[in-house]
Amino acid sequence: MSTWLDGASVGDGRLPPRTGIAPFETMGARAGAVPLWDRHLQRLAAAAERLQLPFAPPASLRAQAAELLRTNGHTDDVLRLLLLPSGNRVHLVMTTRTRSPVKVVRLLPTVVVRPAGAPPGDLKAEPRAYYDEVRQQAQDGEADDGIVVGHDGSVLECALGTLWLRLDGVWTTPALDGRVLPGIGRALLLATAAARGAPLVERACTLGDLHRATALAHGNAVHGVRPASLVGQEAAVAFVDNELGALWRTATMG
Repeated sequence: MSTWLDGASVGDGRLPPRTGIAPFETMGARAGAVPLWDRHLQRLAAAAERLQLPFAPPASLRAQAAELLRTNGHTDDVLRLLLLPSGNRVHLVMTTRTRSPVKVVRLLPTVVVRPAGAPPGDLKAEPRAYYDEVRQQAQDGEADDGIVVGHDGSVLECALGTLWLRLDGVWTTPALDGRVLPGIGRALLLATAAARGAPLVERACTLGDLHRATALAHGNAVHGVRPASLVGQEAAVAFVDNELGALWRTATMG
């Protein structure tokens, strides 16, 4: 499996050590291309500016990403683009992996304290130890992903995606308050809904909302929107597929 580092292929374990916060993007591929490439690059550039990291991707980067996906046999899978600070240099790293086959995401609220030195919740970056612990706690409870619960009892997001709740017939997602990642898929759904006059709501959500929701969904740019449920409950697949799923298909396939 090839890893791309600053324009060259390197073997496993050959990456330089990380010496600071490293922003990254995780992208879904389709037939060797990345449909949301421009949105991902824009968010990575914004993160680099915020962290005062130089980011000047070569004009050929998109083509090199497609070649890496092909070489690794992941043309319909996942591409990861990392801006890696190491000493007095910042490296550009690309890797690929297989897309998860999970179709319905089982969720579990978690109680994990965010370390003082962790990247803020609205920045997609390494180190990911906090989100790894959220996910591990969920997996220990036989879930696929964990729901991040704030110190004030707010439900915020999942370790691997945006949380959507169907409340009083309207799809709702936790508001961006500095603790929630402004997801690529989240923004795309909200913009598409606004253009079509469909009601999607952003607001603070509580554990009470989580338990009274008539449907749950898990969304990210890799998988789109997938039906979700709390462990031990049934997922309302039809609501997700016919409502949020329809919006996602409109946004990404026309």
